[in-house]
This record gives sequence, structure tokens and C-alpha cells, in this order.
Amino acid sequence: MLGLTLVITACTGAARAGAPGSTPPPKPSSIGGNPDNGKMMFQSKGCIACHTAAGVPGANGTIGPNLNGIGDSIKRPTLADGSTNTPEHIREWITDPNSKKPGTMMPNLQLKQEEATDLTAFLLTLTK
Repeated sequence: MLGLTLVITACTGAARAGAPGSTPPPKPSSIGGNPDNGKMMFQSKGCIACHTAAGVPGANGTIGPNLNGIGDSIKRPTLADGSTNTPEHIREWITDPNSKKPGTMMPNLQLKQEEATDLTAFLLTLTK
């Protein structure tokens, strides 16, 4: 009886998750971090001057790439340096962009590891 209950519960939950108008929960980042802190840093560190990012007031820069969709590795399979779009590579890129792509216009913001992780967690929310 317990097995039947689990099957019914799993099927009912799956049907609800795929229901029209439902939004799937965001996938947790493999690197952790606080996306809310990352969003605040995206604004305070000046990223908004060069990049566009949905849901971030003032983030309509055009010098750097539009970051909408960066959190979806299917839509954006590679980063600016040609590396695979993974959370770890995003964090490496924002930690020291010039070491990843010499001559890039993106400055090294001298981020601490926790800051880079939080900023990466925010970027991973940009899936559209």
C-alpha cells in the first residue's frame, strides 16, 4: 500500500509541476552562493554600466554582452573566452577575466571568493 501511495504522490506532483502556467523551481547552483547578494553586487560593483540583465534596475549597458540567458547553458553553451558555460567557469571568469581572455575589456573587480560565488549564483538566475 505504501508503494502505491508513493507512486500516486509522485505522479500527482509531476502533473502539477508540468501544469500550464506553473514555473519550475530554479535549479540549485552546484557552487552555492546567495543570488540576492549577487544581484546587489551586480549593481554596486558597476556591472550594470556594461551589461544588460533582466530584473536589475539600470542594467542596460551595451559595452559588454547581454547576460540574459547566461544561466541556461543550453541557450548559452560557451562564455566569452570560449569555455563551457558552467557555474565554475562563470566564477573563474568574473574572478579574473583577463587571465581567461587576455585583452578583454572587463576589469578585474578584485572579488573575494564569497563575492564571486554570490555573483555567480545571481548570474545563474538569468535563464531567459
